[in-house]
Amino acid sequence: MSSSPHRAWVRTVPPATRRAAVAAVAAAALTACGVEWVPEVGPPLTGACDGADSDPDTDVSFARDLRPLFDRGRGMGGCSCHTPTNGSPSGIELGGLSLGSVHALRQGGRVSGAAIVVPGDPCASVLVQKLEGTPPFGARMPLDGPPYLTAAELTLIRDWIAEGAHDD
Repeated sequence: MSSSPHRAWVRTVPPATRRAAVAAVAAAALTACGVEWVPEVGPPLTGACDGADSDPDTDVSFARDLRPLFDRGRGMGGCSCHTPTNGSPSGIELGGLSLGSVHALRQGGRVSGAAIVVPGDPCASVLVQKLEGTPPFGARMPLDGPPYLTAAELTLIRDWIAEGAHDD
């Protein structure tokens, strides 16, 4: 019995790839018939990001409000691996990200670059994504968490970015 090219394809192509190909063909066929097809991809893994300043009447200060959060030691939900005053600034050495000043923070890390903070847009800022557990790459921070920053602390960071991420 001879083997058809179709059977050879089925044997050599991984099941996930076959399913994706079948879904693509089905979508193309439905679209050709004028039917809009929206694939079921499941529920969102995280909530929607709210980029608005939660308290526009109160300014957030990097030095007064955020720096103390970043300076907290291991096991306290801080980011001390990324501060130069820490005895073991491994986050600076390995990732290239320093949270020691607004200027250093704005430089970003080796991967994040300037996208670490997008002034006026906390939802697009890698800093917020990494701290809230929705990172576009790597792990949630702090790496030794939990504990992680609290909801109120994360709101301070989002508000600071929403306000323009000013240096004070």
